[in-house]
Amino acid sequence: MLPEVFVAAHLVGGRPGAPVLSRLDPAISRRAALAWADGYGALSHLSALAVWGLRPEVVGDLVHLSAPASASLRTRPGVIVHRRRGLAIEPPQVIVRRGLTVTRLEQALVDSWPTMPPPDRRALVIRAVNDRLTTPKRLSAALELVPKLIDRAALRHLLAQLADGCRSPLEIWGHEHVFTGPGMPAFRRQVSVRVGRRLV
Repeated sequence: MLPEVFVAAHLVGGRPGAPVLSRLDPAISRRAALAWADGYGALSHLSALAVWGLRPEVVGDLVHLSAPASASLRTRPGVIVHRRRGLAIEPPQVIVRRGLTVTRLEQALVDSWPTMPPPDRRALVIRAVNDRLTTPKRLSAALELVPKLIDRAALRHLLAQLADGCRSPLEIWGHEHVFTGPGMPAFRRQVSVRVGRRLV
């Protein structure tokens, strides 16, 4: 299915005519792509988000790999290679999660931002922060490294809202349309309250 990477025929399903990599169970296709990369690439973009547990695994999805600009890897049927200057396939830029080499969550979310419909991408970023997988500050730091990201302003605005304490689309709507405007006092948002021995 890829140079020097083979798979048992009975594992190939999906739509006939599609690339073999796209006709495999996603877990197998990701392992195959990493085997082909041979240490010169890491799962990234939407593929990394699946490994991080933020996206469902769907047969037919393309595998995304990020590789240093000097690597000889090239996009092939079923796998998209994103070449990046300054990328090192080692910590702290990549980590091993569930046995797979992946880009850090913050980088994967920023990289995937332009490829998803607006409601989906907002929901993933909000969920990642709510699940304490990352923070608005760490995401903002990752965003600063990608100055030419498509629709960058929308992600920066969302991160500012999350940094202000918003944790859901409803809270964001209230933040923008209810608790604002002329004559409104300055608010302290998301204030911790001590109840007995608990801080809530």
